[in-house]
Amino acid sequence: MIRVVIDTSVLIRYLIRPSAAVKELIEVRWLADQVRMVTAPELIEELEGVLARDFVQALIRPEEGQALLHAIHLKAEIVGPLLGNVPPYTRDPKDDKFVACALVGDAAYVISEDKDLLALGVLEGIRMVTPYEFIQRTG
Repeated sequence: MIRVVIDTSVLIRYLIRPSAAVKELIEVRWLADQVRMVTAPELIEELEGVLARDFVQALIRPEEGQALLHAIHLKAEIVGPLLGNVPPYTRDPKDDKFVACALVGDAAYVISEDKDLLALGVLEGIRMVTPYEFIQRTG
């Protein structure tokens, strides 16, 4: 099973206005157990923080965010307890935790739409791809 780290922005996009690729990634690939989501406490904490933002709450119902968090706790592999001191991988230090999680969790992909992550291309065998690229690559 392919192991992936899914960036917070992709998860939020799924709740607000998912593209066909994001919808397939979450509903067909992850929730149907075709891929294994790997995450860490720091990534879950970031998602909770974004879900609590006023502009996000204006776009989704609270129960949708809670359902996503529940699914993550139920179905994702949570590495940790914490990632610890994360070395710099990207131009944006807030994105480094996604790479660290992928390394610790032995993930093959980081799925993101963040240009700072995507600019890495491949790092230590981990591919940084958009949801569309992931769907295309893994058929």
